[in-house]
Amino acid sequence: MAFSMRPASSGTDSMSGLSYPDLLRRALMFSHDLLRERDPAELHRRVVRDSLELLGASVARLYLPSADEEWRLALTNPPNADLPEEAARLEAELLPRAIAAGRSLISTHPLLDDDLSPLAARCKALQITTHLLLIRAHRQSYGAVGVHWLGKPRPVDFDGRSVFLTYWDNVGIAVATARERERVEAELEQLRRSAFCDRLTGLPNDQALQRELESHEPTWPLSVLVLDFDGLRAANSAFGNREGGDALIAAVGAALARMSEPGEYAARMYSAGDEFAVLLPGRDEASASRRRAAVESALDALPVPERLASIYQGASVGVATRRAGETPGQALGRAIIAMRARKAERKESA
Repeated sequence: MAFSMRPASSGTDSMSGLSYPDLLRRALMFSHDLLRERDPAELHRRVVRDSLELLGASVARLYLPSADEEWRLALTNPPNADLPEEAARLEAELLPRAIAAGRSLISTHPLLDDDLSPLAARCKALQITTHLLLIRAHRQSYGAVGVHWLGKPRPVDFDGRSVFLTYWDNVGIAVATARERERVEAELEQLRRSAFCDRLTGLPNDQALQRELESHEPTWPLSVLVLDFDGLRAANSAFGNREGGDALIAAVGAALARMSEPGEYAARMYSAGDEFAVLLPGRDEASASRRRAAVESALDALPVPERLASIYQGASVGVATRRAGETPGQALGRAIIAMRARKAERKESA
């Protein structure tokens, strides 16, 4: 088996052919960039790329733990590297042992597990050295990099190793910080969803609707639909809130989410009740009137749970188009009035 050989450097005190001061500057620059990086994917690419350069290695492969606690290969550098079978096998053996021990492992260590000795000896004969580097911080493992030297010795000078270990400590801090940032951002997103999302329907809630209305101050034309379906009280009386009214509210909310066209914004107006609003940016009065009729027709024909079919009586939909000098919120208020007038009209004709 042949590997491309890299000429050994002379007159240097480094792990990658650089002088010690140059290597130190390079490692500090890499550390600085790592600690500033906010994109996890770019951070991972930097770790693998930096490790190759600072260690003068042939191949580096990054492993990351997944949500199911399985460690999976995430990145290889060079991307199309053809890792010898023996190196891949040794990496696969070292990874779980390093994770369990909470420390990095190397194929040339004199205290390597006895059962790995034959494979390690085979790799040594092929001029393969494999180092499984754990990315750790706060006594936790956040990732691992399998580093391989193929057809060339692993540098062993003390100064170069001390520089790399300092850099590697910063890798642990950077990756742990990125993981914590992701966790915090996920929690913040959940809080935002809780604050601005209606629990029952999944649609934006009244607070979100008010923010959306404010964002449409410059929008012209702008129309608003407001709807109220019939049968909520009867459903609650017959089946209780959960199986009665809440089921109808959820069904109407799901229907509005499905039928909303691009650019429209459907929201539940209050945390209790059966009123919904749909913002129609860009629609003038004639277009909004047609949309009102289409939405009302669709909701009148909405399939609901069989137990509620005789109770649900469709929806009354009102519409208003923003007038000159009128705020989006005022247009919403006129749509509410129009909805109530439509509700009364439907009752009279029933």
